[in-house]
Amino acid sequence: MRKTAALLALLAVSAVSPALAQDAAAPAASTNLTLEEAQKEALENSPVYREAQDAEREAGWQQLEAVSKGFLPHVTASGKHFFDVDYSFEEVSFDSPFFAFPENFPKTSVALDADFDLFDGFSNVHKLDSANNGHEAKKILSDYALLQLREDVRLKYYTALGAKILSDMADQNVKTLQDHLNIVQDQLANGQATKYDVLRVDVQLSEAKSDQISAHDRVALAREALTQSMGLKGDDRPLDGDLPVLDSDSLLERVASADYQDSPLLKASELESKAAADQSAAAAASLWVPKISLVGEYQWYNEQSLTFGQASPSDLNVYPGSYFFGASATWDILDGGESVAKANEADEQAKQAKDNYASAQLQTPYDFDQWKRRLVSSMALYKAKLTNVDEAKESARLATVGFKAGTRTTTDVLDAELEEYRASAEVVQAQLDALEALINLELVTGKRLTHD
Repeated sequence: MRKTAALLALLAVSAVSPALAQDAAAPAASTNLTLEEAQKEALENSPVYREAQDAEREAGWQQLEAVSKGFLPHVTASGKHFFDVDYSFEEVSFDSPFFAFPENFPKTSVALDADFDLFDGFSNVHKLDSANNGHEAKKILSDYALLQLREDVRLKYYTALGAKILSDMADQNVKTLQDHLNIVQDQLANGQATKYDVLRVDVQLSEAKSDQISAHDRVALAREALTQSMGLKGDDRPLDGDLPVLDSDSLLERVASADYQDSPLLKASELESKAAADQSAAAAASLWVPKISLVGEYQWYNEQSLTFGQASPSDLNVYPGSYFFGASATWDILDGGESVAKANEADEQAKQAKDNYASAQLQTPYDFDQWKRRLVSSMALYKAKLTNVDEAKESARLATVGFKAGTRTTTDVLDAELEEYRASAEVVQAQLDALEALINLELVTGKRLTHD
């Protein structure tokens, strides 16, 4: 009788144990890691987000480079000083004989050179357009990287949290089956159970232990994935929070009005395609059109007044000036094929960017439809599994009552409890699947559809 009473008490407790294990999945502690803290630390430490910001700043400097090279005059300063000069001689004929005069080379000179491109086949315009489109694309990707990082941390946080809940439920299931095995073995010794009952529970316990090992591995891997997404090398703080319960009705209304046309990745791909096309046009213009520029120079130098090879000391520090102003035209007619190669490289890069944009146009609506359908189906499955949990709990309760009345066996009660455990685990998994679909759908559309 005492063993039967102990069995009844165990069955009553184990019938609600999965739900209790789920509620106690995340113990409160002052050092727990919340979702908000995880996202904040990710922004501070993630190299992926910093890389996107660096790329945007680089594109901004490329804009300045395009303006400077194509639309502003260039001024350079240069200077020379010779410590020793061996003058050459210029022969001048005054009918006859010839006289040799030392040539005049200044020992010190300073020059300012300026040039301004008047026309280069509109290569400067194409380069500026390319830089502007490239910078706008990088800005969109930088903003998207912020959303992507937050959503990635959010998904991995909930994945790790769900893995911990499922792991605790697996631990509780092993404990329940182990207690059942002990009781059935005692019943076998008293003649109240058969060897079949013992073997059946033992097989179920073996499978539960295998599931327990897998559940523990998923917890460790999910936690490592979250730590990596946060940009940290290691973090063992327990997670604080519960899985959000999604409001299916209001959520599906927002999903129905969502659109992939404003996808950041799609817009960035389009701008990158335009930037590559402009860069190709600039390279072609440089190949087929000469460049016309205004040029000028002003020079200061110390003029050497030489008389029979000797400088007049009073003239050594005299710095007269000279200048010129004019126009120049340059056109590389033959450079070994370098210009042709660069023009064709730019053209092929433009084709690649165009094809990449075409691929994005095909992929984006598919991703949108995929995650939208998965969200709808996951939400429907989640609601259905909630009903299954209620039914499984009622089944376990009836099995326990039947066992007390002598109309059910311990096997019937154990089967009912296992169904409740599976239904509870399926609810958590459906909840995680719905969150994954929601977050990926938000990444496709580039905006949050809900706040939890």
